[in-house]
Amino acid sequence: MAILFGLLRRAETRFLRQSKKHTSRPTVYLCPDRISQQPFQKPCGHIYQAIVPMLIKASRITNLTDARYFAAKEVDFLGFNLEEGSEGYLDPMYMKAIRQWVEGPKIVGEFSRSSMPYVREAASFFGLDAVQVTANYAAQLADLEGLAVILETEANTADERFFHAASPYVSYFLVKMPSATALFERKDYWKKICAEYPVLLQIDAAAEQLPLILETLKPAGLSLVGGEEEKVGVKSFDEIDAIFEFLGR
Repeated sequence: MAILFGLLRRAETRFLRQSKKHTSRPTVYLCPDRISQQPFQKPCGHIYQAIVPMLIKASRITNLTDARYFAAKEVDFLGFNLEEGSEGYLDPMYMKAIRQWVEGPKIVGEFSRSSMPYVREAASFFGLDAVQVTANYAAQLADLEGLAVILETEANTADERFFHAASPYVSYFLVKMPSATALFERKDYWKKICAEYPVLLQIDAAAEQLPLILETLKPAGLSLVGGEEEKVGVKSFDEIDAIFEFLGR
């Protein structure tokens, strides 16, 4: 344990030195979601068109610049991909260092292949507020009892039976939608799902499509995905600023 803490401390020092010149441009994904009354015990308080409260989850954060930006925009959750070997992976030691520089958002650890015991241990050791796991964990969700869980699934593989069976064990469903076209082809189905279950809909769509998506699904939240670094010393949030402008943030 002492060795692990020593490694954490050295990693923090390296990260904080590098973070002053760390920059990136986020990739924009829209993520309509239906909010519960107490999302992880933190009320949202933000309103879209004075009717629909908005949750925002910033996912796959990989650098301090993105984390600070989203925290300043008062997002509800910051997600870090802790699955080694997968796209967007961030060493947990760097995540720990980033946390010391931001306040407000709940911290979500994102996993896709790790065993349930490892996910539980990571949640405890790193003090995660929630864990996000993929649909291949669906049959083992009871093993995560006591944790706030976001269950991620592809839109084309999730039917009503899937949502019904998993709902007792999860706080939110994160549904990955390939496009706005795919969403509107099954508009009535997704309106029904969003009305019955706490769904986070992650969709690759342009910022100007946001109002129609929000008005159609009556969502309560958005998921925005952080991007890779563009160039050291260069940072642009123009696209993502447009989304926050829609939301009055």
